[in-house]
Amino acid sequence: MSTRQGVVTDKVTKETLPGVQAIVKGTTRGGVTDVDGVFKIEANNGDYLVFSMLGYESEEILIGNETSFNIELTPTTYDLGEVVVTALGIERKTRTLSYSTQQIEGSIGEIKDNSSNILSSLSGKISGAVISTAATGPGAAARVVLRGNRSISGNNTALIVIDGVPYDNTSYGQATGTTYNYGGSDGAVNINPDDVASINVLKGPSAAALYGSRAANGAIIITTKQGKEGGLKIDLNSGMSVDQPHLLINFQDTYGRGNGGVAAEGVGESWGAAAQTYPTNVKDFFETAYSFNNTVSLYGGTDMMQGFASYTNNSVEGMIPGNKLERNTMNLRINTQFDSRLTTDAKITYVNQRVKNRPRLGDAGTPIEAYIMPRDMSEQELKDYETINPNNGQPVRKYWTTSSIYDNPYWSTNRTSVNEERNRVTLLGSAKYQLLDWLSILGRVSYDRYDDKIDGSFYDGTVSLGDVKAGGKYYETNSQYWERNFDFLLSGENTIAEHISLNYNLGTSFLKRKYATVTDMANGLSIPNKFSLTAATTPAFQDVGGYTRALNSVYGNLQVGFKSYLFIDVTGRNDWSSTLPSPHSYFYPSVGLSAIISDMVNMPSWVSFGKIRASYTQVGNDPDPYLLKQRFLFALGAGQGFISRNQIKSIQDLKPEKTKSYEIGLDWRFLNGRLGLDATLYKSNTINQLLYVGLPMASGFNRRYINAGNIENRGIEIQLNATPVETEHFTWNTGVNFSRNINKVIELAPNTTQVNITDNTKYATVIVKEGSSYGDLYGWAWKKDAATGKYVVDDRGLPVVESNQKLGNFNPDAMLGWSNRLGYKNFSISFLIDARIGGEMVSGTDAYLAAYGVAGYTEKFREGGLVLDAVKADGSANTTAITSQQLWTTVSQNGRDAWGDFFTYDMTNVRLRELSVGYDFQLKETAIVESASLSITGRNLLFFYRGKSIMNINGIGKRDNPTDPDASLGAGNYQGVELGLPPLSRSIGLNIKLTF
Repeated sequence: MSTRQGVVTDKVTKETLPGVQAIVKGTTRGGVTDVDGVFKIEANNGDYLVFSMLGYESEEILIGNETSFNIELTPTTYDLGEVVVTALGIERKTRTLSYSTQQIEGSIGEIKDNSSNILSSLSGKISGAVISTAATGPGAAARVVLRGNRSISGNNTALIVIDGVPYDNTSYGQATGTTYNYGGSDGAVNINPDDVASINVLKGPSAAALYGSRAANGAIIITTKQGKEGGLKIDLNSGMSVDQPHLLINFQDTYGRGNGGVAAEGVGESWGAAAQTYPTNVKDFFETAYSFNNTVSLYGGTDMMQGFASYTNNSVEGMIPGNKLERNTMNLRINTQFDSRLTTDAKITYVNQRVKNRPRLGDAGTPIEAYIMPRDMSEQELKDYETINPNNGQPVRKYWTTSSIYDNPYWSTNRTSVNEERNRVTLLGSAKYQLLDWLSILGRVSYDRYDDKIDGSFYDGTVSLGDVKAGGKYYETNSQYWERNFDFLLSGENTIAEHISLNYNLGTSFLKRKYATVTDMANGLSIPNKFSLTAATTPAFQDVGGYTRALNSVYGNLQVGFKSYLFIDVTGRNDWSSTLPSPHSYFYPSVGLSAIISDMVNMPSWVSFGKIRASYTQVGNDPDPYLLKQRFLFALGAGQGFISRNQIKSIQDLKPEKTKSYEIGLDWRFLNGRLGLDATLYKSNTINQLLYVGLPMASGFNRRYINAGNIENRGIEIQLNATPVETEHFTWNTGVNFSRNINKVIELAPNTTQVNITDNTKYATVIVKEGSSYGDLYGWAWKKDAATGKYVVDDRGLPVVESNQKLGNFNPDAMLGWSNRLGYKNFSISFLIDARIGGEMVSGTDAYLAAYGVAGYTEKFREGGLVLDAVKADGSANTTAITSQQLWTTVSQNGRDAWGDFFTYDMTNVRLRELSVGYDFQLKETAIVESASLSITGRNLLFFYRGKSIMNINGIGKRDNPTDPDASLGAGNYQGVELGLPPLSRSIGLNIKLTF
């Protein structure tokens, strides 16, 4: 055996290729080429060397007496051997998969979303995904739903997996209604995009079956960067961006404060006489927000050890005064192979994240306080939000009316504050041993822990919260979450006959999770505005809740291949969950088929590759903890306090929620891979839903849990990729994602045909109704005459409404994304246009704008003369003229209890989501800087189309949606109703990357 070495180059460009795998066929001996494309390997005469790399055809050579080689690899634009990371970190060739996956191409998170959440940056890039981001500024949580909503009371968001290990993405404190809410971060906001190497999306239960319960809604597989063999390199990635309010409300700028067209001081509404107004008073409240993102990465190594280390600082401002995120991320990863059969991987990531002055959304939130201020209020008057008490030197709230509900928005941003800090540590260690040439075993341990502290301080005199007692209010909430996972995986690959191959995995895992949270409250302070628990006049302690839960599992999959063009997959998993009754066990299988048609039969020359696939899967989903036994509550009181029974009756025969899924699809490439089509049809049914049903008072309970229900999702996903132009200096790559999901509630429970997603009834109630679709919106609607079909008004000429009427559904009918990348020499331009087609939302913001007479459309008919195109109760035509104030104050019900039909909007929108213009500098080989690139980026630059109000009122017409159709109050299941969201931000940035 002697040393063989050489250089591997691209056959077309003649450039050297680093990262090419070189291995002695039939053994584990080998390595990868270094940064100069050089390889060294020990081999005998007569051995075969195999060279392979993603995007190139493999090359196999016979070793003779030669010791030096020059190897050329042929690039392929259609990648028959493309490898992606799937469940449990297992790498699989895409040609063998029986289910749909989607690899995210290009730089991950190059154009960052203002929320600083990596999930938000995926909008428009994933076929079949509906992504909603809470409008709570930097650090906001995001909701990613793949192939429709499945669970009524549970989680519908996809699982996140990092380097083969599930990553907790719980979003706490999300809105369940329109009352004021601060929201909170999720787990994804702690992920540093600059550490991410690739993202692969497993969309359906088939793809995620081996991950078990947590992946019933699909999975987002993230692989992070690691070291490379070669000398030490340093990457610097720095960027800054500017965010400004983009989607601004159309305000009226004619009338000032007052009522009935008469000016009046001390009135909050703008229904007064014509006055000097201040068109930019709302815009000027929101600030220009600056963001800075800086990352330094070091990587390199030898053939036996490689390392990667990085530090990232993110400083992101929100548009609401005082709102800011500071995040520091440190990452270290070491990979070793000191023995030819043993490889190890160790990683530690630490995140410190602080969010200052979170916005308060909802009916007493900071944005709504700014929106409703009188149009004749100057910036100087608005900023005069307090006086100083001469007796104690403490600030005293000032407001332009005697309101006991609202504060000046500057009081809210300067004299109330909710802050959040998180410290998170994630540890991963794994060792893989090659027992035989065809059999390996992997052992892996992971630990994820984060500690959250939230503090809230509210000055004496604050009224918008409704409960601040004398001296002020202060609270601290401390939460702790950790999970520990051990898993073992035996993997093998054999050829049992000339044309039959086996690929198999058998594993087990042991998962334990624990969460605890407590709140200390000081509502009332003995020293005014001294925000300390020691100053509490009425101290209170609340054990908000927590849990400990465990999940043990065994799982396995077997793939049988025939002639490398026909593959059958079988998987099975059994879980034992602590949240289920004894024996705690549930099993779910899957089976799939993949056939490479282009290898089975002769195809025309213009067909490069053709594949069809099909699969069937069952996936289980265990419930939340502590539903099996009756729960009791403790409250402070006389003596030793009081114990009371929870009014929800427990369920002893609790069953796991189950999803059954069918999927068929195809993957075809044409014209030497320059045109590709991937299409999927799917259908899934989720049964054993956990529902609440009412109980008679005599039972001693209000409600009880039951297992029932069947929710169906079926749809189509299409991915079309093409390279229309490819010359020596110019290339154009384009891709289109299209998806449509149809949801239907097949059944709920005996004697139950409707359940609420939440208990909220303002504006619209979000429900699940048998025979309809998940996410229907029901509320007050303008009554129509049965005979004529016209709207009905009363004797005053004002609308008559009916309760419990369907207003719409918050889910889109279809999603569309069109991405492009054009390269000319060293220049590149990329852009993304995406569309949300269909779906409705009820805007509480618009209801407030109408109630306070500040919306642009309220300017019409101030003097009267509006005759609604309607009939009266007796069927006669309406002839009664009304004023704008009469109409909008009636239907808005003072803003808080509006009739939803009048404020329902089409959520359809088409926007230029992302734009990037970049340049790669040509540098001399002797330069200190090895490579450098500069890019100008933009996000949410413009709308091509934005849906309007559903209702078309004669003389007024259809109205513009005052908010971003893609934004939401929170990242939970409560969607489709908004109130007090800040304006959408337009972001323009500059980014530079240097490699030393």
